[in-house]
Amino acid sequence: MPVSKANQRAVNKYKKNNYDRIEITVPKGQRGVFQSHASARGESVNGFINRAIMEAMGRDNGAQEAAEAPQEASVVSLPPETIQAAQEAASAAGEAIPAFISRAVETQAQRDALARKMGG
Repeated sequence: MPVSKANQRAVNKYKKNNYDRIEITVPKGQRGVFQSHASARGESVNGFINRAIMEAMGRDNGAQEAAEAPQEASVVSLPPETIQAAQEAASAAGEAIPAFISRAVETQAQRDALARKMGG
């Protein structure tokens, strides 16, 4: 379905008012590598690059500054086998990986809270 010109202007205005743009240059062929890596993890290339930057900043600046990072920029590293299990489960559930993991964490938090109430 084509996007109207008015809708595109509204999106562009929103992006201009809410986001900064940074252009990066990478060696030929790396763009595809980044896209494949991000896609395998259910991320956009932009999301992957943002996550990679935040992880590097966390390592560079120590745990204190990483803990003070904005919530939407927080990062959790998972072992590769956990990521693979999440990918398989998300695929079976027909969900994007971030949505699946978010739901799984919320469900487990509810179970843990219930277990605490029951004295378990």
